[in-house]
Amino acid sequence: MRVLWRLVVAVAVVAACTSPAASSALASPVAATSASPAARPRVMSDAVVWAEVRAGLPPGTPVAMPTWLPATLDRDHVELRDLRADPADPRYIVAYLAGAREIVFALGQVPQIAGSGYGMRVRGVPATLTFPISLWSDAATPAMRRVRWIERGRVLSISSDTFTGDDLLHVAWSLDPTTQPAPANAYTRLNEGACAKVGGAPEDTVRALLALTGWHQRDAVLDCFANEYIGEASAGVGTMWAELPSATVSDAKQVSVTGGRPIIQASWAFATDPGGAWGTRPTRFFDLGLESGRWRIHAINSAPVGPPP
Repeated sequence: MRVLWRLVVAVAVVAACTSPAASSALASPVAATSASPAARPRVMSDAVVWAEVRAGLPPGTPVAMPTWLPATLDRDHVELRDLRADPADPRYIVAYLAGAREIVFALGQVPQIAGSGYGMRVRGVPATLTFPISLWSDAATPAMRRVRWIERGRVLSISSDTFTGDDLLHVAWSLDPTTQPAPANAYTRLNEGACAKVGGAPEDTVRALLALTGWHQRDAVLDCFANEYIGEASAGVGTMWAELPSATVSDAKQVSVTGGRPIIQASWAFATDPGGAWGTRPTRFFDLGLESGRWRIHAINSAPVGPPP
């Protein structure tokens, strides 16, 4: 079973070989994300800021606008710190503030942070959340966390030295999908509602998936999975689950929430041995997110992954 989450640990030699200037950029959100000293941030509502960003960039430039933010951030006083329309190097820097705390959204090169982190997907493309190893033992001391990914050859990022990595994941997984890349494997839903129900609970989707195994109904199974998952894995994931032996669910319950996504632990028994690494009585951990009012599966793991610091 393919695991969509990956634990990423940066090799210590990366930090040892980093130049003083690079080290400063890793440690300071200002050095990593601010505009030139001559530029003065303009403060506007977030709706006005993002309208200006979109209007001021070349056509086709990716823009990652948040739809969910921690409640302490002020959407009426958002800083536009940089906006450059250069077709060869378009850039923007937008900062949401909560007193001395901030979350910064940027288009343009920013460094990876030496330490550890998670690999996942943001807006349908591979991304990493990186942060210093020290946060595992001391999450209260300010230290930079950064979600970073690439669309159409352009680097996008979400950074903060005070909000948690879990907050940044929630923000990243809730971005407006406008301008995001087309999926590698396009699929048009043919049996909407066969698995994921409007108003249903996350565990209902997992139970429905397991009830559909063995019935050879690929498109009904695919309704259990998020567009992002299908876009990466292809519609073949529906065939795989539909062709497994029938299953009897032992338990399906929510055990945690990571980045706003419920984690459902499910255990079941197959009617016959499916072969491979499954075993006859598997346990898996399903990460679900809302899509068009329905809880759909974004990742399946063989072990639980807790919220990052």
